[in-house]
Formats: sequence, structure tokens, C-alpha cells
Amino acid sequence: MMKLHIYATGLLMLMAGLNACKKVPVGYLSDYPRYADNPYTVKQGVFKMSPGIIPDNSTPPLKVTILDIRDKATGKHADVFFQEFETYVWKQPYDPVTDTTFDKINAKREVLKKRPIEVLPGSGQFIFTDVTTHVPPGTYSVDLQIENPKGVKQYRNIIDINLQEQSAYEYLNAPYALAGRTDKEEGIRFAYDADWLDPLTGRSTTAWLRIRKVAESPNQVIFVVKDKYGKIFPPEALSKRPSGNSFLKTMETFSVKTFTNDTATIHQFATVPFPHTYWDNQQNGTNCYYRIYSKYIQSIDTANTRNWFPPGQINYGEWSKLPVNINFRMNTKVYLPGTYVYELTLQLTKK
Repeated sequence: MMKLHIYATGLLMLMAGLNACKKVPVGYLSDYPRYADNPYTVKQGVFKMSPGIIPDNSTPPLKVTILDIRDKATGKHADVFFQEFETYVWKQPYDPVTDTTFDKINAKREVLKKRPIEVLPGSGQFIFTDVTTHVPPGTYSVDLQIENPKGVKQYRNIIDINLQEQSAYEYLNAPYALAGRTDKEEGIRFAYDADWLDPLTGRSTTAWLRIRKVAESPNQVIFVVKDKYGKIFPPEALSKRPSGNSFLKTMETFSVKTFTNDTATIHQFATVPFPHTYWDNQQNGTNCYYRIYSKYIQSIDTANTRNWFPPGQINYGEWSKLPVNINFRMNTKVYLPGTYVYELTLQLTKK
């Protein structure tokens, strides 16, 4: 029995030695990593970061790289994703309250070349930059390579990117113009005088704000105000609207620099969206309020849409029983860089 015990013990030691010499596999690299949101939707020109890849228990650390991106409709390589375009990159966060000059702003940013899409190697998160404006809207299929301690694998069509067209601007509410008494803060209202007529073109009953983009740079809004006959109000006619001991916000509130010429007020801004999202949650949001005093006003139009049915024309009447001031409001958001013309036509007659 003693000999048998010694033999068994020796056999176990021999097996243990053989196992010790055998190479133990390092890590695990799955065949099935994935993204939770597939397809993943993003708009042109918007900085956005996606959630990371789901590694399916693959051993970290991961090294994720983009192999190819193809137009899903044609199957062809989408080279535009691998090109670099100049854009502003912020070295420090932009503060719309304290960064009130372009000198301060330019100290916080620099011009660099960026690709429309990048991937973070460790997490597989996609970073979409503002230069996605150079990429045509559509759906694109992405191939990735993942490397970890186990090895390297390639994954074709691991995710689809749905790139949507970004609107250059948006009307956040209806522009309107209302008459007010000159002797006290009291409005003179007509029935249905602030209704939307066409929210796609910026037309309400008493005001029509036409917006058009005219250049890719600089970032500015050229603001022109006209009466119903097309006569332009001089920029000095556009006053701030009083509110107690202060004034309500105008487009100048949100701008870095404001100046005028003979016919327009020019508002320059640093970045999009404009107004900056900081203002969205402030009192009155991004509404812009103005007043034109009675010395500029000949008459105002009565407006009644009670019996109006599109596409017929509204019947307006002129009213000039007493001198009035005009208070008007508008609220817009610009989403893409460039120069825009805002042309506001009011239903009234200029003196």
C-alpha cells in the first residue's frame, strides 16, 4: 500500500508540473461587442458624444479604432469622414456672461483642424464635431477594430450613424407687434392680433420675420425693421422696452458686439447656438423686446383673423385715433455659423 501511495503522489506531481508548463490564455475578446443605440442619430454641426461600446465581457484595456465608414445607401467609402476641416476649439469653457469681448473669447479658443467623427480608444465613444456640416445627411455604416490583451479583431457594420440635416435657424414663438398708449403702460389690443399665420415662414398677424442665411462667415445677424410699405426704420428708432426700473432683453443682450449702419443693426456672436443655451433658463428666456416710439409711427393696422381662412388674405384696417408706441417681440435660435439677415415687417405705417 505504501508503494501505491508513493506512485499516486508522484503521478499527481508530474501532472501539476506539466500544467505549470502549459501557457494560460490571456484575457478574452468577444465576437459580439455592440452599441445599445443602433442606429445612432446625430444632427449636422452639433457637438455630441455617444455612449460607449458594450464590450460583452471583453478584457480591458480596449483599444478601439475606426477602420472604415461607408454610405449605407451606396456601400461606397465615405472619405469626407476622414478629412480635416478648420474649426474653433475651446481651450476653456465659454461663458456668455463674462466673455463680453472678442479679445476675451479669442484668448479661450484656437483654430484647429478636426475630423467630423472621432472615437475614444478606451471606451469606443464616438465624438461628433461641428464640422459634420461638411458631411451630407444620410446613414453611414461603421467598421471598427478592437485590440486588447487577447488580440485584435475587426467588426464590420458594428453600428449605423444616422446623420440628420440641421436647420440653420428656428422660430421659437410667434413674432408680434402691439400698440401701446403713450401716456401709460397700457396696450391697445385688437382681436386675434398676435396669432401665427405661418410658423414655417415666421409670419404672424402683426409681424413677419423673414430670415435668410447669406454667408458662411462672420457670425452675425443683420437686423432690419420695415413698415408694411417697405419703408425702413432707422436703427435709432429701435429702443429698449422699459420694465420697471430696467429694460427687457434685446438681441444686443446676447451678442458680443453690436453696431449700426444707416439701415440695420448688426449683432455679432461668438458661437452657435445663438442665443447661447445659458439664456434659455433665464427670466423671459431668449425673447427680444423692442419699442418704437410714437414719433416714428403714422398709423397702425387693425387685425382680426376671426373670419380668416387660409390661403385667403386677411383684411386689415388702419387706425390712428391717438398717438401710440409699438412694442414688438421676437424669439429665434440660430444653429449653424454664418451671417443671417433678419427682416421684420410690421403691420403699421412709418411717418
